[in-house]
Amino acid sequence: MRKIMIYIFAVQALLVMMVSCGGNSGSDRKQGEIYGECFKNNTCNEGLICDTEHNICVRDEDYSDDTEPDDDEAYDAEADLEDVDSENVDEPEEDDAIYEETLPKDVFCRDYKCRKGKSYCGYKDGGEMIWVKIENCAFSECIASTGKCGCDSSEEGEIHCESDKLRICSNGKWQIREQCKAGCDSAADSCKPWEDPDSGMEWSSESNAMVWEDAVDYCDKLSEGGYSDWRLPSISEARTLINACHGTRTGDRCGVTDSCLSTDCLNYNCNLCELKSDGYYSKIDSNHTSWNLLWSASEVSGREASAWGIELYTGSIAEKVKNEYGVARCVRGDNHRQLCEGLPEHAFWNSVSNIFSTWDGSSWQPSLTGVYNETSSKKECRFKCIPGYKWNGYKCIASNDLPECSPESPTPCKDYSSGLVWSSRSSEKINWRDAVDYCFRHSENAGRAWFIPTIDELRTLVKKCPKAEYGGICAISEEKGVLSVYDVGDRESCMCNNKDSEYSEYNTFGDSSWFWSSSVRSDNPDYAWGVFTGYISYGGSYSGVEIMNSVKTYDRGNVRCVAR
Repeated sequence: MRKIMIYIFAVQALLVMMVSCGGNSGSDRKQGEIYGECFKNNTCNEGLICDTEHNICVRDEDYSDDTEPDDDEAYDAEADLEDVDSENVDEPEEDDAIYEETLPKDVFCRDYKCRKGKSYCGYKDGGEMIWVKIENCAFSECIASTGKCGCDSSEEGEIHCESDKLRICSNGKWQIREQCKAGCDSAADSCKPWEDPDSGMEWSSESNAMVWEDAVDYCDKLSEGGYSDWRLPSISEARTLINACHGTRTGDRCGVTDSCLSTDCLNYNCNLCELKSDGYYSKIDSNHTSWNLLWSASEVSGREASAWGIELYTGSIAEKVKNEYGVARCVRGDNHRQLCEGLPEHAFWNSVSNIFSTWDGSSWQPSLTGVYNETSSKKECRFKCIPGYKWNGYKCIASNDLPECSPESPTPCKDYSSGLVWSSRSSEKINWRDAVDYCFRHSENAGRAWFIPTIDELRTLVKKCPKAEYGGICAISEEKGVLSVYDVGDRESCMCNNKDSEYSEYNTFGDSSWFWSSSVRSDNPDYAWGVFTGYISYGGSYSGVEIMNSVKTYDRGNVRCVAR
């Protein structure tokens, strides 16, 4: 009995202590005291600071704006103060929840929740829920119902600046619209103008998608970075933004420039690069955040409804109808690099293809028109003839000092029957894309411009087969625009084979291999045409030659580059 009485007394004493400890609830505390409400000016009594997110006073060492949820020493209003009204406090209910800094790879988020203005992803690990911070809600509240950062319909389309990113309210969520290479201008909600170290040009942030006429007007009226002299760039200026795409960068061999704006200027160099689904071919945009088409101010000659643009997914130069939607990136300043113009056939720039030039109101100074000069310069547009050619005062003409092509001749050599100059054969068998790049980069006989040959040019090397030789009965020809496999007809019309012949007899160089051309099948662009010399199985396996097509990506062959 005595033990029972002692137990009852102990329980009563404990209850009295609990009541006395809880008697001064948060609602009864005076403003400014520990765990009491903050004063209206967000201050507290001396020695305390205001946790503005929860409107309560805490010790300075208990509070930090940068405190993460998994910091055991961080102040937690629900864990430390159960009697604070938490109806509007954005905290998880589980005090013992597990939090991590980074989300492991290949993890599926099963749930989302908010904590201190941040969005957290929850995933299962052995039956236990683990929470990982995935986003700071920079411009809006973390929405409790979804656990994600959000924006409401009234903010749809609004743009805000954060550090080095532009964010846009889209479909109820703040999404990264653009990485600001030179940083964000918070006052203007735009990227700061970025100066291209290669060209010296200054570029604006990217516009929303719009038709061509609106893009021209947008740049004319743009005020950004403290400047109002923006304009939509010409196609030559826009090409200075292209990165890592051979053929369309500044100075590359795509023929569309400010001085050549007709569709006749398009060549296969204007569309060499593969689709890059995970990023742009742009110096400014390192990943896909916006539209494919980048507008230029250059209109297509003779086509009032079209203008030139850059397809950023492929780095291609393309004719676009003006009522299509694309983005504008404006340029400013007159004293920047411009492409040199007027490079003659069989010549190369000596030593730069673009110079700093200023528009004086009527012309560029120094002039962008190239002049023949054997002395190199980086300040003027100068050119000289490639080896094997000489300047006659008007153009580069053959000097006839190259050897005649033969199985024994050194390279480069010249096939004087066709007038074409040929390089050495590639040492390895490669796919079509690599063959194009091989010739683009080929440095044999420095200064000479090398190309992957067309099927017509490759056929000039075929010998002792009237059907497959240049101008023979085989219908496949880029010059004639006949590149469909259905135009071949009978296979025999494009081949020769003979048990009494050697394969070396069928080729100027005595080659035995599959050789790529630049000519792509018109009915299936995954295939390209070429010439095979070797053993051909047709009525027996004999030496011969055949015009064939192969898969550009998977098949392997050699290439000989041509200089025209």
